Amino acid sequence: MLTSRALAALFVTAGLAVAADTSAVNRAAILVEQKAALIPRLMGLEFRVLAGQALADRFPEQSRNIIDGVAREFRTQREFAADPYIFRSSNQLFQAMAIENGAVRPARATGPRPTPAPELAAIQKSMGQLRALPTDADRAKLVLQIVADICALPPSIAKLGPASSLGNLVTEGDLGKEALGAVASTIALALKETPGNAANYVELARLVRYEHLAPLPADPALDVADALLALHDQILQEAGFTLTSLDGKTYNLDALRGKVVLLNFWATWCPPCRREMPDMEKLYRRFGEKGLIVLAVSDEKRETVEKFLQEQNYTFPVLLDTDRTVNKAFGIEGIPNSFLFDRQGRLVAQSIDMRTERQFLEMFKAVGLE
Repeated sequence: MLTSRALAALFVTAGLAVAADTSAVNRAAILVEQKAALIPRLMGLEFRVLAGQALADRFPEQSRNIIDGVAREFRTQREFAADPYIFRSSNQLFQAMAIENGAVRPARATGPRPTPAPELAAIQKSMGQLRALPTDADRAKLVLQIVADICALPPSIAKLGPASSLGNLVTEGDLGKEALGAVASTIALALKETPGNAANYVELARLVRYEHLAPLPADPALDVADALLALHDQILQEAGFTLTSLDGKTYNLDALRGKVVLLNFWATWCPPCRREMPDMEKLYRRFGEKGLIVLAVSDEKRETVEKFLQEQNYTFPVLLDTDRTVNKAFGIEGIPNSFLFDRQGRLVAQSIDMRTERQFLEMFKAVGLE
């Protein structure tokens, strides 16, 4: 869910507290608002609310300024009834502006779900087979076929739903730029044909930004989504973390200056997480003497994590975040998710899904580990 990689960071060094770079965060937030003013008004409001929510924990004053501005611009609840777009995308607006009571809401569907069209059912079946294929090359081949099937759907069937679902699957593993780019282009095409919401554009922007894909055709809404992700990245620069590992040792990003830090969020129940962990262990052993430290963060109970690790031979530290404080600070909604910090504590790369050894090595090039 995208673009400049030059990110500023100010951290605590040698016990000396350094102020957060609020000016950089402010600039990123202003850019979101400026770009949001160039797209249809209701979608622009939603992007602005997303920016306000991203700022809420660490920068509450900036968050309130944005949310208050959105509330002032939102003139009457009748706009919800007048524009069908808002029915698909207004959750954040309802929450942020506290107008749930009395707002017009669409009726909820009742009864069994309708049977999907045969073409759509065939696409869904193909997507269900992706994880069962033995190699990334096989999965990439099937992805390209699914893309062709989505593009061939008749005009009566919206492409956005299946294209978005495929976007959530294609980042799992190393399927290559051709498959990733084809999916991104298909989502962009679907958004041209069927108006989406801010979340659709953010997911597309994430795919382009964090998988390092070629830029898509110009789209002002995609520009706002990219600016929103840049704001999120800047906020992450200020987040930091302090967590305790299973063996009782405390790890703090500020205290790890001089190390290359791979911060990985995972869970025992997550198959992609389990598939990437052997490669993380291999790289930890390979680059540990060169300053790499791998920190695997789980939000599960200690007993659950310890039971899983009894059957493994991992030597990298495993940290517990049972109250999800760090998960929330890093905006973790899906796992696995990895963040790479250089020796100065700067966030230089991140993933939005499972990585292979080759993909991790590509990330490590940004910090000089090869």
